[in-house]
Amino acid sequence: MSDSYKYVVRGAKMECSCGSHKRKINLPVSHGSYVNKKPMMNEEDNKVDKNISYFGICDSPQNPNNETIYLVHEVNGSTISGKKCCPQIFEKWDNTKENTKVEGKSALTTKSQLICAYEGIITFVDDGQQEE
Repeated sequence: MSDSYKYVVRGAKMECSCGSHKRKINLPVSHGSYVNKKPMMNEEDNKVDKNISYFGICDSPQNPNNETIYLVHEVNGSTISGKKCCPQIFEKWDNTKENTKVEGKSALTTKSQLICAYEGIITFVDDGQQEE
């Protein structure tokens, strides 16, 4: 891992390579480690509906969901439609900081990524450390 990474905290923004919308990672209960007074995340913070929500419309042909949803495009404000994202996560986050432990597990950084069973690659857009 190069030196150009930052630790990820609750509220960091993520994107999926197959999804239309960015989302924030959630952490219902802190692990007890903090950066800038914000709770740090670890490699096992990969649970759908607990840490990871849906990324809008999914363009993966592997997505079996037949539900069509309509959303406002994040950039231009137009209405877009397609299959609802329904992430399926079976692995821990990759590219974690193994020598930094958060509640005994490797810390997440802006270089970490998560693979969805429908071929999407979830990555961090920011570290969540800054105030919005």
